[in-house]
Amino acid sequence: MQLLLITRPAGVGKSTLSWEMSGQLAAAEVAHAVIETDELDRVFPRPNTSELDRIQPGTVDVSSINLAAIWSTYQALGHTRLIMSGVMMHLSFDKQWILSAIPEARITVVRLLAAEPTLLARLAQREIGSGADEQAQRSLRQARRMASEDAEGIIVLPTDGKGPAELAETVLQKAGWLDIGGRQKE
Repeated sequence: MQLLLITRPAGVGKSTLSWEMSGQLAAAEVAHAVIETDELDRVFPRPNTSELDRIQPGTVDVSSINLAAIWSTYQALGHTRLIMSGVMMHLSFDKQWILSAIPEARITVVRLLAAEPTLLARLAQREIGSGADEQAQRSLRQARRMASEDAEGIIVLPTDGKGPAELAETVLQKAGWLDIGGRQKE
């Protein structure tokens, strides 16, 4: 089971890249699924540990339970490739909850980079209302904190000045999901 994990701060282009990668894979007739991690825990009120433990003993995060449920359906349909996107502020912890949901996953991390002016411009296009300034500041804090993380074994992808199609093709080729001719690698 191969999992491409698209990470970095809010507004960097994770969702856009995931959608474009999905489009390119579909065009090449490569079976895959896409999950945005934000949707795995979008619930209010958040369940507490005892509620989660009742559903699945030892679980402390609803995201892991939901990912396991969703993946079990995709796996039953024969899928072996998953694109996931999320901020992933604590990559080692995030890999643990992902692997608890999908133990057989071989995770390839894709870290997107954007200069702060680019990040702010992208956020300005999508964020509106009273939370826009707060989201911009949160994204900048995330980007600055993540800048010091080790990149060993990670696909690092600068996004400034590049379109989604070019970025998606680069990731899919580096991950070995498409060859140069656009066909699935065996």
